[in-house]
Parts: sequence; structure tokens; C-alpha cells
Amino acid sequence: MGAGRPAPRRTARPSRRRTPATHQQGIIPTVQDERWLSIEVIAPPQVWDTVAAVMIESGCTGVQLCDKPPRLVGYLPETESERVAAIQEKLNRLPQFDLPPVAAVQVQTITEKDWHTLWRRHFRSRKFGQRLRVQPSWSKRKPEPNEQTILLDPGLAFGTGGHPTTALCLEMIDQWLQPGMRVLDMGTGTGILAIACAKLGAARVLAIDNDPLSVQIAQENVMRNGVSERVTVQLRDNWNDLNETFDFIACNIISTFHIANAPTLPPLLAPGGYYLASGVIGRNWREVRKALEAEGLTLGEFRKRRTWTASLFQKSAS
Repeated sequence: MGAGRPAPRRTARPSRRRTPATHQQGIIPTVQDERWLSIEVIAPPQVWDTVAAVMIESGCTGVQLCDKPPRLVGYLPETESERVAAIQEKLNRLPQFDLPPVAAVQVQTITEKDWHTLWRRHFRSRKFGQRLRVQPSWSKRKPEPNEQTILLDPGLAFGTGGHPTTALCLEMIDQWLQPGMRVLDMGTGTGILAIACAKLGAARVLAIDNDPLSVQIAQENVMRNGVSERVTVQLRDNWNDLNETFDFIACNIISTFHIANAPTLPPLLAPGGYYLASGVIGRNWREVRKALEAEGLTLGEFRKRRTWTASLFQKSAS
């Protein structure tokens, strides 16, 4: 709820997203006049995970979770408008599974110009924790002493710090990340969390997303922030085929991802390594905690903001 995602985010990520942020997890279209369909689903938070899964599986990019009013927003190229009917059909069947119905599905066409205008209107410089500041790439604001500035051009990717899940991740990274750590950012979205880790001294960061558009914009943001020597962005569906270990894993994706992938997580964590689980709605947090603790991880910190949570778990050092 990257900073993607159903980048999750965040706007809300979790783009989450394919990725959720939450989180968070698409980008500004590369074709100048390309048109996109904005699909807005008005739905209660208890069905957000299900709705996000439907949208992602139907090809939506940049899925965002928004609080006021409770809704999810995803994007499809206008050339794939036939997918909208399939999304609506699946959502209409939610009551068959004892889930609340969605209130409405609203579709509108947007252009790259529309998207630029929207972001320039709402994306402002903001500080997180003691050391991190996120601001748009067009901002002229000068950093303060001891501040690490992250410049972003988010496009359709999730993750600018505006959504609680991304904000919580940035604050906890600022508190817990140590220089020299090896980091995995799962569902990177804009690349915001990966860039934050690199700016705070991570030795190496692997940023993953399953959305080609998010990967492209994350790569551009990594270059923009001068951390390309330490941050690698890759297109991957999951972490299952990684043959390395990490000291810190950040995952801002919807709760179902944390639960489903918990059994494959421990081999990826170095002894004493941290797992930052965000993109989780409060009502689903206990289930996420249970799944991770069943794999031997210990809860180190829990934070909640509005309906969203972020938790830091640690693997035993022995």
C-alpha cells in the first residue's frame, strides 16, 4: 500500500501491484499521446485484497488503495478496454463468496498530460523519520543538513510517501536500516524504498517488481538519484528463484502475499535479518503475524496509521 505493487499505493501501493501499496505498486506512458483507462472501484476495506487481486490478474497496472472515500484505482491501456467488462463480472460475483459487494465501478480515460497535471497538483515535498525527504523531481527545494533527499517522478507507479503504508515503511527504514546491509525491495513500484535504503548506506539493493512499467520508472528514478551502482531493478514475479540472502527485506504488498510467501521467506534472510511487512490492513494483521511467526520470525516493532499497518520481524541470529 516502493514504495509499489498492489504496488498495493499509494494515491495509495500497495502497486501493490501486480503490486500495495500498497506497495506500493506502472509509469508515465512512453508514447506521448497514449491514453489509459482509469478504473476506480468503490469498495469497503474488507474486500480490498480481493478486489486488488482481481484487478492485477486482469492486467491493471499501478493499483492504488485510497482511503477517502474507500476505493481502489488501477490503469489499463485504452486498447485493452475489453478487460473492463471481465473485471466488472468478477466483482459482481463477490457476494457469492460471502463478501460485501462493491458500491460502484467508474471508468474514465486519461492521457499522459492528465497524469502529469494530477501529480504536480498533489505531490509535495515531505520528510519521513529523521533523515529522509521525498520530493518531486521538479522541486527546487534544497535539502537541509543531514537530510537524504529522494527525487521521484512517479508516473503510474505506486509509492511517493503519500499513502500510510509507504510512509510507515520509510520511517521504519530510517530507524532500522544499518549501513552495509544487503537489501531486497519486493514490489518496488517507483523504487522509493530501494532508493531510500541506498541513500542510507545499504551496500546493495535488489528491487523487484512484476510490472514492466514499474520496473522502467524505478530504473529512471534510481538513475535520477545517483544510486545505480548499488541498486539493481529487475522484472520478476516473486523471490522464489533468488539464490542469495539479505539483511533487510522490505515488502509493501497486500496481506495475501505475505501469508502465501511466508514459507519461502526464511532462506532469503541472513541470520538476524529483518523483514518489513507493510501494505496490510489492520483487520488482516494478526493473520500475517501468525504466518510469519510460524516460520520462526519474531515481531520487533508494529506501527499503525489509520487502517494500515507495518511490522518489522526478525530472523534468529543463531
